[in-house]
Amino acid sequence: MAQQFSLFADDPQPKRKREPDGKATHAFDPATLPIPDKLGPPTRCFGTSSWVYPGWDGGVYRSVKAYGSSSRFSDLCLAEYARDPHFRCAGADNMYYVRPSSRRKLLEKYASQVRPLPEKVALCPKVFHELTVSRYTPAQQEEWRIPDPINPHFLDPSFFLEEVAIPLRDELGEYLGPLILELQENDLHEAEFCRLLEYFLSEIRKQFQGHISVELRTESHLTERYLSILHSHGAGHVLNAWTKMPAIGVQFAKMQAVHKDWPDYVVRALLRSGMRYAEGSKWAPYDRIHQRAEDVRSDILQVLRSIPLDQTAYVLVNNHLEGHAPTTVSDLQAMLF
Repeated sequence: MAQQFSLFADDPQPKRKREPDGKATHAFDPATLPIPDKLGPPTRCFGTSSWVYPGWDGGVYRSVKAYGSSSRFSDLCLAEYARDPHFRCAGADNMYYVRPSSRRKLLEKYASQVRPLPEKVALCPKVFHELTVSRYTPAQQEEWRIPDPINPHFLDPSFFLEEVAIPLRDELGEYLGPLILELQENDLHEAEFCRLLEYFLSEIRKQFQGHISVELRTESHLTERYLSILHSHGAGHVLNAWTKMPAIGVQFAKMQAVHKDWPDYVVRALLRSGMRYAEGSKWAPYDRIHQRAEDVRSDILQVLRSIPLDQTAYVLVNNHLEGHAPTTVSDLQAMLF
């Protein structure tokens, strides 16, 4: 039986609004829902990797059917997600697949859904893949119709500014959280990788001062030189739970060994060590916890308890970690607050 994760503590199983003929109404507007206070201090920003999951019905979402259609649910459900007391941020992972410059109307729609709230809910977009992949895999080439495996826009500062950063800044404004620069696993030599990264950051800082956090998928790149480059340009490192990366606690210790003071901390709890992404996909529709990742939970709590309360930390949890990201978030908050 699915675990219930409710928006309102006194309403564990919200009732669906029905018309006289017994059908769920299609006129539901999530902007009319009440707005409970957020849990915990404002510097502890919890959220999920995305928010459009019908499997969260009866918890984060009072009634998915009340939206009337799957497209209407996708269009409007951010307003309901953002009202949940557990969430101060959300991962906009869909921006990984499109140029934000071509989705300005969608970004403005997102901003309009979080703007009415008394407390800010930040959106944390993944940076478009044409900036983060150095060499495409055959599967990526086929899926995204890319003829050449070598990506000419990898860590291209001009492309980043024009196609990603400036459109996001313009349309999301104060609701733009850290940009997640998820760099696909690659065979670049560490010195060459650091040279490319330093040039990228030094160039973009001439026009863009927003928050950027780099997420590695190549363990050999997690070096003192890499971390020093990030810190010198006011960028952060994403503490990520991922199949081929060291534990979050190990990454955090390396960060602290280089510098104690970072602009902010971003944690992305994606997968348990050694687990393939496809394994977590089997947990769809992501309506309950399937397997608790106790080691990942412990590391996240260690990070949040170690850093000063006035330093902002973003914690983004993926359904693939345990099966139901909202419950993972609520469990972590119950242990922390």
